[in-house]
Amino acid sequence: MPLLSAIGAIHRYEVHGLHHVPRSGAALLCLNHGPVPIDAGLLGAAIYRQQGRLPRALTDHLVFKLPLLREMFLAAGAVDGRHDLADTLLLRGNLVIVMPGGAPEAFKSSDRAYELLWRQRTGFARLAIRTQVPIVPAACVGIDELYRVPFDMFELGRKVFRVRSMPLPLAWGIGPLPRPVKLDHHLGAPIPPPGPASAAEDEAVVIEYRDRVTDAMEALLAQGLADRAQRLAIDPERNDP
Repeated sequence: MPLLSAIGAIHRYEVHGLHHVPRSGAALLCLNHGPVPIDAGLLGAAIYRQQGRLPRALTDHLVFKLPLLREMFLAAGAVDGRHDLADTLLLRGNLVIVMPGGAPEAFKSSDRAYELLWRQRTGFARLAIRTQVPIVPAACVGIDELYRVPFDMFELGRKVFRVRSMPLPLAWGIGPLPRPVKLDHHLGAPIPPPGPASAAEDEAVVIEYRDRVTDAMEALLAQGLADRAQRLAIDPERNDP
């Protein structure tokens, strides 16, 4: 994985709490979604180095219509994020990465950095209950700062251009390249499903589980941002440019 190694070095990537990822059996790893989700590949590579397990990342099927992106995502272990495929991967004991916030979270304004848009979604919680796997929250600090996004691109695309998101979102880093911001992943303890597989049909159970996972993720983000602020105060040169 030479490309991922180079990206990791540029962004001084670190993982905190990797012991929370099960060494055997399935789990759903839930990540926050930045404008460019390179953290998913970096986390997958870190897990592979430690455990020899390659997580499969559920990806918007639109990505697979773009030749260059398709090859890059496939090389990093990404798969089309279909419900049936997600079920199959988890039922076969795989680690699966998902970003519940999707395109709206990825293309939100930088003024809303690290704001999760998970409470509008239930699919990830329903998936974990249906397949009886735990959810491992994985909060990446730095991912929302690779690019400056001036306003909510998803809403602009939906309301003005009548598409799911703008094909070429208006954003900038160092020109078209991402800023070399330090990336830190903070993983939390696995959160087991709250009931049997049949509970995936109970909306109240699903919503309660979703909110429990979202609360855990927001706490991880808050702690990660606080840790970074403390680190910057001690030694600014070790952190973000």
